[in-house]
Amino acid sequence: GQIKNVERAIEKIILENKKIEAGKRQLELADKAQKALDEYSDRLIKKKINNLCKLIAECFNYLIRKDAFVEDVAINPETFEVTLFDKNENPIKKDELSSGEKQLFAISVLWALAKSSGRELPVIIDTPLGRLDSDHRVNLVKHYFPNAAHQVIILSTDTEVDKGLFKELEPCVSHCYHLKYNEAETRTYPKEGYFWGQNGNG
Repeated sequence: GQIKNVERAIEKIILENKKIEAGKRQLELADKAQKALDEYSDRLIKKKINNLCKLIAECFNYLIRKDAFVEDVAINPETFEVTLFDKNENPIKKDELSSGEKQLFAISVLWALAKSSGRELPVIIDTPLGRLDSDHRVNLVKHYFPNAAHQVIILSTDTEVDKGLFKELEPCVSHCYHLKYNEAETRTYPKEGYFWGQNGNG
């Protein structure tokens, strides 16, 4: 009887050991899988960042209308700091950019992010031309506004998008609304048309 008990105890220990070994193997596999996923995630992030860098350079050069003004862009994956490089691979200091170039650069980053998302996201642009000179304004109106997204909403003053710029933009415009403030009712209401006439004509 004692031998049978000992045999059963040994069998139980062997079964428990097998369970422990199986558990260890599962943990090892899970650890390997996690490491593989982490490595894949790192590679995917690097690929996405490289793609974003390329798009930022393309968008900025397209808007600034200077061929290869920015040859390359680097993004630090830890801090997400963006560095621009010229055609000689020298970093371009941000304070070397004019205020207009800085604004075009900021727009380029947003445009590149929208493009790299792979989704058709609407874009709302609020008073975008304030600090830009006439050349940069024309570049944005001709090259960015019609291409920023499948749906673009521009909130502008009449001194930003004036008659000349509106004429450039008009073929791409679906609707115009003038937001008028009613002092008596202390509210703003939309009226069809741009500042100087019904539907922007005039």
